[in-house]
Amino acid sequence: MLPMRAFSLRWLVLLLSALIGAAHGAAVIDVEIDLREEIAAGRFVPGRDGVGLRGAAPLLSWGRTLPAQPGPEPGRYILKLQVPTLPAAGQPLAYKFKIDSPGRPDDGWESGPNRGLLLQAGVQRLARAFGSGVDIPVQRTGDIETLPAIASAHVSAREVQVWLPPGYRDAIERRYPVLYLHDGQNLFDARAAGAEWQLDEHAQRGVLDGSLQPMIIVAVASNGDRMADYTPSAQPRPEGGTVGGGAAAYARYLVQELKPAIDRRYRTRPGREHTAVGGSSLGGLVSMWLLLAQADSFGAALVVSPSVWWADGDILARVAAAAPALPAPRIWLDVGAREGEGMLGGARRLRDALQARGWAPAYLEAPAGGHDEASWALRVPAMLSFLYGRPRPLP
Repeated sequence: MLPMRAFSLRWLVLLLSALIGAAHGAAVIDVEIDLREEIAAGRFVPGRDGVGLRGAAPLLSWGRTLPAQPGPEPGRYILKLQVPTLPAAGQPLAYKFKIDSPGRPDDGWESGPNRGLLLQAGVQRLARAFGSGVDIPVQRTGDIETLPAIASAHVSAREVQVWLPPGYRDAIERRYPVLYLHDGQNLFDARAAGAEWQLDEHAQRGVLDGSLQPMIIVAVASNGDRMADYTPSAQPRPEGGTVGGGAAAYARYLVQELKPAIDRRYRTRPGREHTAVGGSSLGGLVSMWLLLAQADSFGAALVVSPSVWWADGDILARVAAAAPALPAPRIWLDVGAREGEGMLGGARRLRDALQARGWAPAYLEAPAGGHDEASWALRVPAMLSFLYGRPRPLP
């Protein structure tokens, strides 16, 4: 194994390469939103309501609308969006149109999943009716199996996809480490979120060029119980009662039901030292918690943009109080600088708590990172290198 400093430099170089590789060209999008049907149905009132674009890209936000202006034809609204750098190849820009009405800040979204737009350098046109356009560009790489839903005594049924490394079908004596990831519907294609982690492309490339040890990736989809599944503690609702706190049941599903099924079906290396878990946002929170609560099963975690704020930072107290784990788990912890001070502060406090107990995480603050799949995708090469990178000889 490389010393931590040398290893850290290596994944940092990989990250910078990914960021630089994504920053090529620029795009200008001429957007036209057809609101005639919404106006006829009374769902949009010209002069009172506004409409525009939200999404995951520089100059866009999921929390703020980029407004459109009335166009030359009644019922059509236009805006021009400049994207200074194109996403990585094959990565759509995730977006939605949104109507903003007085007194209804959370209403007015287009129904259904996020939309995705493949960008190209130069000027392109995006023109469609509000509420249409659900087709998402799909790109999947490698050998990916979708398993029948596994019956569970603990959680609701969910889709599980398994990415197998190049050579798996031929090397019949070889066994592989396994990475379990939450929100699995967002990892291999963009249909669910409008953008994706591009995990299959990055893993395929790394295994084929020899920079990564082959691994099996198990993508566990989330569903309507996501907030319960991914939170170890309940927190109060503003209107009364509580929400969340179902992570213990989700852990029993992973450890007692799913993992044994994966170990039976595939040639895995089932020990904790060969089993990692990961996710982003609440998925990052539950990944950190699983290292504490299921230390016999998971020896490493990708804690990506974690929701440390949940339940007033309860995870920080859990880290401080956790029983020692030997050997110490390997932890990747990151956050994007565009995620806001709350997310940045939470990640820094978690880093400090881990360091205080002697678990030095590989820690990264991505300068242009937002809280979205496209931002996390740029960090995937470094994450995979952290877990499965092959040492390279020094020059």
